[in-house]
Amino acid sequence: MPGWLNCDVSGSEFDVDLAAGRLPFADRSAETVVMQHVVEHLELHGQLIPLLRELHRVCAPDAMLWLSCPDLAKVCAGYTADRGQALKEDRCSRYPDYSLGGAPVQQFVNDLFQARGRHRNLFDFELLTWALGRAGFDLVEQVKEAELLAAHPEFPPRHDDDQSLYVVARRSR
Repeated sequence: MPGWLNCDVSGSEFDVDLAAGRLPFADRSAETVVMQHVVEHLELHGQLIPLLRELHRVCAPDAMLWLSCPDLAKVCAGYTADRGQALKEDRCSRYPDYSLGGAPVQQFVNDLFQARGRHRNLFDFELLTWALGRAGFDLVEQVKEAELLAAHPEFPPRHDDDQSLYVVARRSR
């Protein structure tokens, strides 16, 4: 993203291993952090909560931490409603080349949970709020993608509210 410090494990302008437990940034140095579809790739206790604690350390008071990830509640509701058909159709509308390789539609739910071995967790609002609270974030609000885009219009829209959980967390102290 132009105008942002873009971090990834490799190939970014600032390579950093988010699972390593330590971020190379000064205390209270960030006003805003945006992580879209990252937290689900980290193990809860050994990687994600330590990362969230580090983010709490580097966030200034009243800084905003925007997170999005697949929404466990929406995935379960989608499976119960129609075995995941609407979820799969939503994905196909955004990614026309997406395919289940001939598998029945229920496989889409597995794909959301596993992401071909890349996902470690799915979160609902309660679980993500708990993890953020363990890290010291005391103000957590569920939002829509539109709120992230209104605050930061430079981000490309994902149009994934039907499958994703969006939250904003604040460090108030």
